[in-house]
Amino acid sequence: MSSSHLLSRATEDSISAGKRNIAIAEVVIFSLIQIVQVSLRYMQEWRYWHHRKRKSPVRCVLYSWFSMVGLLSQIRIASSAMILSTSTPNESILTAELSMQSVGLSPLLFEVSLVLLRCGEAGEFGPGNSKYTKAMRVLLHGFRFPIAVAIVLAVVGGIIKMHALEVAGSIVFIVTFVFVCGLIAWLAVKSRTTLTLAGHHGILLILCALPFLLVRVIYFLLLEYGPVKFNPGYGDVGILAGMGLLMEVFVVSLLVTARTVAEPIFGPADIKHVVSHDEERTGN
Repeated sequence: MSSSHLLSRATEDSISAGKRNIAIAEVVIFSLIQIVQVSLRYMQEWRYWHHRKRKSPVRCVLYSWFSMVGLLSQIRIASSAMILSTSTPNESILTAELSMQSVGLSPLLFEVSLVLLRCGEAGEFGPGNSKYTKAMRVLLHGFRFPIAVAIVLAVVGGIIKMHALEVAGSIVFIVTFVFVCGLIAWLAVKSRTTLTLAGHHGILLILCALPFLLVRVIYFLLLEYGPVKFNPGYGDVGILAGMGLLMEVFVVSLLVTARTVAEPIFGPADIKHVVSHDEERTGN
């Protein structure tokens, strides 16, 4: 059943105690995530500063607060606050909640792109020092566009009850996500001899996040097309906690760790390379 057909029933029900507990947990967890990621990101921005604009404390704060993980945290806190604001939500609140559950997936995938790019700059300071080829940098930047378009199409299609838009967005999203998974797996193998040790380890951590991200993507699709138990407003609370909240926490934790490995905030930046067998034979 499409998500657009679930809202009318939801307005007749009150928010369950379990759903309210999940909302409280989201506010607490993502508030903590925001505090941690802003602190780490500020120190990374100040130390490495890969942007072409002049470095300043204000710019570091802005880049930290409005990072993709920061935006996800703010979306989750806002959507949970709406749920906690009333025990009998109207259709507008439930529509906004459903949209935020879907739109919140795009910052995660955008952060994957940005952390991959940072892995290519691991061990370097300042702008323009990536070890990726230009074509690879274009790919890592470029896949964010179809992801954004796909999620907007799927969400808008659900809101205005245009099934063709939902399907088109879902197809584009699935194809792009499969491409991204393949690209990360390829980088995990090929980057061993081109990136620093820290950069390669960062990519391996992103690779470890993919199974959890896959579950979150499946949950996104089930929100659109699955049975009523997947509805975030009044469906199964265990599914919302397990496939939604828990998966996002795992993915965010691994992405923040990957960025910290690629851009350590203390000690010397790791610029060692993993030497291939061919390079060892050449050296001998």
